[in-house]
Amino acid sequence: MNFELEPEPNHRELHHRLNDAFTPTYLTILSIIQAVALTDLATVVAAEYRQFTVVHWLLALLTFCVLIIVWNVYTIQGTIWRWIPDVRDAAMPFVVGALELYLDHTITQGMSFWLLGLAGIAAMGAVGTWYMHWRARTEAGNDQLLRYLRRHHLLFALYYAGGAAFLLLLAWANSVGGWEAAEGGQGVLAVGTALMVGVCLSGAAIISHLYWRKAVVYAHTGLLKLRKDMVKRPISSWVTSPPQETNREAGIQRVLRYQRETPSGRCS
Repeated sequence: MNFELEPEPNHRELHHRLNDAFTPTYLTILSIIQAVALTDLATVVAAEYRQFTVVHWLLALLTFCVLIIVWNVYTIQGTIWRWIPDVRDAAMPFVVGALELYLDHTITQGMSFWLLGLAGIAAMGAVGTWYMHWRARTEAGNDQLLRYLRRHHLLFALYYAGGAAFLLLLAWANSVGGWEAAEGGQGVLAVGTALMVGVCLSGAAIISHLYWRKAVVYAHTGLLKLRKDMVKRPISSWVTSPPQETNREAGIQRVLRYQRETPSGRCS
């Protein structure tokens, strides 16, 4: 019996094209925004570095780290998830980009203003995590991975929301206590605050790395839980060393071998 493959319905083909447009569109917008923010940071540093104190340099370094972390988080989300993009998907990176520009120019305006800008970025991280989870649920192909990474989404949202509240508290304490970078420069409290923010940014980077690692494990193996022997092996080895066959896979292979051997047995 001959079977003819029917052409895919036009609406399904259009749906695939719209979904496939999400990742390149998202990453293109993000690349432009981050390039503008990085250029602006370099301009601020080049114009003001002669008046920089230790705290100013720390804030400039932390701002650079923020650009990297924002790029990493949005790249991970844009690579893992797919949905049909609209204007809301463009609005989120542009709002974060505006806050990054504000962060660049508050390096020399005082630490309290800089902390406010960073708190805004952290708050956008919490809102963006909720938005990403909500939008990914609109596509059926994301269901299994969403359930797999649900705890990480909750951890993201809580960490960013808690970080935003903590940064607002630091900004208020800084404005009341007068730990301004432009005034004191090398004060112990200002340096300690900058280092504390650096620790918080490191935590955000670690959470993103763990999130990405779980997604990569799922992509390589299709498994929702890691076996202990896989945890001890590097991720690169999973490509060349696939997991052992399950009973179901072994059964399918036996059926295929039987189907290949049966016609030859009848002819003999």
